Amino acid sequence: MSSSLLPGEGAVGSYGDLLKRGRRGDNLTPHHIPSNAFMLFKVPGYTKDKGIAIMMEHYSPGVGGRHRLTLSYGQSPDLSISPRQALAREVWDVRSIYYNQGLYTLQIKHSLRLVIEQNKALWGIIFNK
Repeated sequence: MSSSLLPGEGAVGSYGDLLKRGRRGDNLTPHHIPSNAFMLFKVPGYTKDKGIAIMMEHYSPGVGGRHRLTLSYGQSPDLSISPRQALAREVWDVRSIYYNQGLYTLQIKHSLRLVIEQNKALWGIIFNK
């Protein structure tokens, strides 16, 4: 794992837009928050490309990287919780990963706020109390 943020790490947007911005060998991948699997079950009209994501370190081939440390990576979603709870849990998870690695910068803090704001703006009522 990198001991510093990679160029472009922490960018926020739709999964589809972030995927287009990435380039081979940048060691970044968009991470859905909440997870793609959760949103597919809970949100009518949701598609993978529309999901809100943050760019995270993800080394290839298949080992290392902050993305692989997330709770939702490769896991089935917990469908017993609300979308609001899933959003909070996954933001906290990503925050904890960066914090534990000494990389919870103002940039990452701002990025996680954007994840919350963009989810609320796009999917509205499902994230309200």
